[in-house]
Amino acid sequence: MISRFLTLAIFLMVATGIALHFEVEIPWFSSWIGHLPGDLILKKGKAIIFLPFTTSFILSGLLTALGSLFKK
Repeated sequence: MISRFLTLAIFLMVATGIALHFEVEIPWFSSWIGHLPGDLILKKGKAIIFLPFTTSFILSGLLTALGSLFKK
């Protein structure tokens, strides 16, 4: 059971990473991710570093809640 969940989670993370890398426009997703208060975007020259602290915190809470729902 846990192996299926981990496989799905890894697949979703890879798919999200690929979508972000190729700048795929997903209207409901790309409008808020990385733009919440507490998310940092550092730009210096051509380099851009995203540090989505708040977004990561919210996604972690949601995934934890979903995991606990499926566990019971």
